[in-house]
Amino acid sequence: MSNARIVKKHHTRLLAEFLVEVSQDAEWEKKLQALQVEDKLNTSEAGFPEEFLKWFPEAETLKLEYSIERVELADVPRAASCWWPLEDNTHYFMAYPAQFPQSAVYMAIDFHGDHQDCCGH
Repeated sequence: MSNARIVKKHHTRLLAEFLVEVSQDAEWEKKLQALQVEDKLNTSEAGFPEEFLKWFPEAETLKLEYSIERVELADVPRAASCWWPLEDNTHYFMAYPAQFPQSAVYMAIDFHGDHQDCCGH
């Protein structure tokens, strides 16, 4: 396996776990709420959620770097969003390894509901 394939494999292996922690971390919730459509957060600047690093310390060792962008529902592939709730308080995000944007996964978060929906594909 080439070095790039190994790096991509490390990034994609932890991407879903990263999204779960981001959706449940109070500090990251504020960061996500502040994002405007097409704005981007990058872990190289924003860091990782504390709980994520607790469970996956190799993220720092492997120098993983993820980006999250706020997107419109229309920009989310139907396969990733066909069963998501369509509510006024639901916001949509795309997350991907910074080096490999083609490996994006999508999520929907309802910041003001009784619960948070986090869905990645």
